Amino acid sequence: MTDIAIVRLGIGLVLLIAANIALGSVNAFMEGTWDMMKFRNGCIKGGVVAASLIAVYYAGWLNPDLLVIEAEGQTVNLMTAVHIALLAAFTAYAVDVLKKLKDMLSTATPGKEDGHEQQ
Repeated sequence: MTDIAIVRLGIGLVLLIAANIALGSVNAFMEGTWDMMKFRNGCIKGGVVAASLIAVYYAGWLNPDLLVIEAEGQTVNLMTAVHIALLAAFTAYAVDVLKKLKDMLSTATPGKEDGHEQQ
């Protein structure tokens, strides 16, 4: 995987983290359960995850040939392990975002209807 592909994957991961926080916040706001503390903690968690993955990427970039594991003839160096970690994080957030999108699209918008009164 080229460096530009890793950068794109990292940017995509940051966008998925932001989308995850936004979708979670919108769902909570519409349900009337939005909590500023939970929103703040989600933003902090997203920032820490992104910063940690960036730090791990640069550690792998500085020491790309450092041996991590060798099993059955396959050698995985630190840079390959970083690629795998970024891809795993991207996949996990993408699945969560897609689930939240599906839930949002398949449920009715909460609230009362205007102009319709029960008799």
